[in-house]
Amino acid sequence: MIRKSTLVIAVLFAVGLAGCASTQPPRDVDTIQSSKSKTLTDPKITESDGNSLEITYAEISMGFDSSCNPYQSFSDELNDCSQLPENVKVMAIAHCEVKDKKAVFHGSGKNLLQMTVSKFTCETKNS
Repeated sequence: MIRKSTLVIAVLFAVGLAGCASTQPPRDVDTIQSSKSKTLTDPKITESDGNSLEITYAEISMGFDSSCNPYQSFSDELNDCSQLPENVKVMAIAHCEVKDKKAVFHGSGKNLLQMTVSKFTCETKNS
């Protein structure tokens, strides 16, 4: 019989793992809207390796589309609510362009200071 403590640990692990799931499918950066989103601070690349990067910034957004569900989780539908400020898009595209690759957006989250952290990868261009 499974001990109660083992079951509790397994449930906590499963909940923690589910919390790390991406809320939207990856998209090319140049297809993401930026009309309603601006940065309050200059974006900075906080993590970068050969094929991925994270850009951190404080942002402000002016309104949202009431028909969008910004909390879409575990959905195959494209989350059109997610927008990126133009200067963040330019930074991600320029970072990947050096390697002759395209920037792909994987989603955004918040850090402890409530700054936005956007995650990108550099992937081979489809010619």
